[in-house]
Amino acid sequence: MRSYLDGAVTVEMLGSDSAAGLFRAEDARGAVAWLARGEPFAYLHVVEFRSAGDRRGFHRHAGHRERLYVVSGVLRTLAALDGATVEFTLRAGEFATFAPGVAHGLIAESPALAVSLGSGTDPIADSVACPELG
Repeated sequence: MRSYLDGAVTVEMLGSDSAAGLFRAEDARGAVAWLARGEPFAYLHVVEFRSAGDRRGFHRHAGHRERLYVVSGVLRTLAALDGATVEFTLRAGEFATFAPGVAHGLIAESPALAVSLGSGTDPIADSVACPELG
């Protein structure tokens, strides 16, 4: 597991030994991932990036945590909290968690597909644009 911004962002490669009890298994047919276990979520979004360079996110949520699982592709991720900014890469099979208040934005390095889960009742109303991430 990797963490950034004093633990406000965590990244975990899902596998059979995931700390959260989540898992990802893969065989010749493809992959199966279990993304939620024993914890309710209010929304689930499928996020598609059709081309390298496509951008999504660049916002923060004041009232809830957002989790993002990368199904396929590679995403350059920017995150900021209290004036500190980090940049890191998310790859297929990785699961990132952004604490409330963490600004986050994604830039596709290849075509990509991700799934986003959150605990907020209205993620659109709870989103604040973050142009400072670029």
